[in-house]
Amino acid sequence: MDLSSTVVSSSEAAAALGIHPFSIRKLIYSGALSAEKIANRWLISRDELMESAKTYNPSRGRPRTKRKYTKRSSIWNAS
Repeated sequence: MDLSSTVVSSSEAAAALGIHPFSIRKLIYSGALSAEKIANRWLISRDELMESAKTYNPSRGRPRTKRKYTKRSSIWNAS
């Protein structure tokens, strides 16, 4: 059995998802992506990567929410 057909490195996984390798490490540390560290390299199951790629949202930062009050709202002009 060839190991390269069942696992990918973190840099290969990042290239497959189109993100930076540090982002892959963040996913691993947060538990969103399971991996094993062998010989100082993160190895990710190819099947696990394909399953997580289906639901991965690559947007940056926190989600935008509408502000409750703006300077144009009536609360600011109450005086």
